[in-house]
Amino acid sequence: MKIFQVIESSTNLSLSNNQTWYRNLYEPLIEMGHEVVLFPAEEGRQAMQRNDAKARATFSHKMLDTFKREHDKKHFDMFFAYLMDGMIDPGIIDDISKLGVPTCNFSCNNIHQFDLVDELALHFDYNLHAEKAAREKFLAIGAKPIWWQMASNPKYFKPYNLSRTIDVSFVGANYALRARYIYHLLENGIDIHAYGPGWQWGAKTPLRSITKRYLFLLQALIATYPEKQSRASALLSDHDFRRYLSTRFAKNVHPPVSDEDLIRLYSQSKICLGFLEVYDKHDPIQSVKRHLHLREFEAPMSRALYCTGYTDELTEFFEPDKEVIVYHNQEELLDKVCYYLTHPEAAEKVREAGYNRALAEHTYHARFKQLFTELGLK
Repeated sequence: MKIFQVIESSTNLSLSNNQTWYRNLYEPLIEMGHEVVLFPAEEGRQAMQRNDAKARATFSHKMLDTFKREHDKKHFDMFFAYLMDGMIDPGIIDDISKLGVPTCNFSCNNIHQFDLVDELALHFDYNLHAEKAAREKFLAIGAKPIWWQMASNPKYFKPYNLSRTIDVSFVGANYALRARYIYHLLENGIDIHAYGPGWQWGAKTPLRSITKRYLFLLQALIATYPEKQSRASALLSDHDFRRYLSTRFAKNVHPPVSDEDLIRLYSQSKICLGFLEVYDKHDPIQSVKRHLHLREFEAPMSRALYCTGYTDELTEFFEPDKEVIVYHNQEELLDKVCYYLTHPEAAEKVREAGYNRALAEHTYHARFKQLFTELGLK
């Protein structure tokens, strides 16, 4: 097939040289033998972040011109994008659909950030969503959803022959309830190390962190509405807790790591953790929601002993406590971490089972094959 693809390479611009989406969404298609014209979406992201209509129009028309030029040479079988509201003018997607090319837009985090795609969704023929429960959000606005869960690329996420010198590790940003889980383990004697944005309080900009604290405090004091006061108080409490964690356990919190170091950590750690909780719209006074992340597939693919929160959706991809370890609360997490740290044979059995399941079923090559079958494409 010939596919026009519009994606960003990175999952997080704060991570240096991150190539996650390039490796997951572009390279597997090439390895499967498809012809892919890749149009980078970074300019669209910049237009969205600046709310710059002129820059968005420039990006949109540049993309459409490239599409038409390549389509004239040889017709595309599919338009595949990872776009959000504000990155592109929606009418451009309509123009592509009029040429008879099926359009798909992939998005994740829809459980708590559906507002990032709700305007674009109606313009695509198909909306690929990672979280199963997000289906109802798309149906509610009249868009057509397809559940397309995340996966991993075994070309990169693979086991390394390294000594497991780290008891427990977590790689990811510090938000929602993650600091509470980490603190609970540390307080109970577990040597866990956290890597990622927000773990080292004020490491680069201490003045900015202090200013932010007093801003939250001021907002809480002068708020005229209970909701605003509650939000400011929650942000202040969260800010102070992260600071306390970072200063008390300074040796256990670390800056972000590269893609390669992340993969090596999976092989260097006896247990790798995952946390599913997020605040709705990242607002600490809103409800806590749970959804799967890329690491639910990357860690087992790297042959890590992966321990993450329980959801029914997870059981559709891995068998709990046989292929990945699951927990329901802080106490159960502590119990299971203690058990598997002291029972290496049991840990190895789960490690091997999770690795085999991930390799057999949860590659992006397999996901794309399933998608093409569902769309009637070859």
